[in-house]
Amino acid sequence: MSDRPTQELAAERPRLSASLAVPSRQRTYDQALQLGFDALCSRPPSPENIVFLGAAMTAGAIHLPALNQCLCIDLDRRSVLVDESVPARSAWAVLAVHYLRAGEFVPDPREVSFGYFQDCRSYLSVFGKRITARFLATSGRTAGEFARRAGQLAATRLPGAGAGFRFDVLPRVPISIVRYEGDDEVPAGASVVYRADAEQLLPAEDRVVAAELLLDVLSGKPMTEQESEGHA
Repeated sequence: MSDRPTQELAAERPRLSASLAVPSRQRTYDQALQLGFDALCSRPPSPENIVFLGAAMTAGAIHLPALNQCLCIDLDRRSVLVDESVPARSAWAVLAVHYLRAGEFVPDPREVSFGYFQDCRSYLSVFGKRITARFLATSGRTAGEFARRAGQLAATRLPGAGAGFRFDVLPRVPISIVRYEGDDEVPAGASVVYRADAEQLLPAEDRVVAAELLLDVLSGKPMTEQESEGHA
């Protein structure tokens, strides 16, 4: 009996494995960005809504403040640049495009935890690892380090116990982080706070990504694509 079928299957296996491989995170973001632009270009935001979302239309592009920089969204070129010069990381680009798709909403300034959002309940364990634990292990290791890094982003210091700052990730999507000191028995902890109306502005996954991108910048990662290759 010939072993040729076996040999052919062995030769075919790498190609089959490649076709069944899980898409990389970068590819997933790129696909999401194209779909987001498709939807945004089919129904561009009105001038009134652009202003309501805290953005501005200048020289044919939408300028959207993000932390201490500006994302420039060009619908014709389907591009998102940081400060009109360098392509934004795909995750930031997707977040900006999804944000601009938000329609009319009822402002709700109540401060809530991530667990408040019903559509985010399945992300709670992921949020604890990707956001809270990561913060305490990096930019939030000490109160002094957190304050220093927050100051670099012109964050607003919050009153009350603990080291707390509010970050304008996007104009209507501020995220606050409060770090609490630990002691010999209880380790340091942190609370991440959103506005209740964030659920009207961003899908559930994007609310996680917004906090994740904030931690990226607090840790010194740029918002630009070219400089951050390999970190997405």
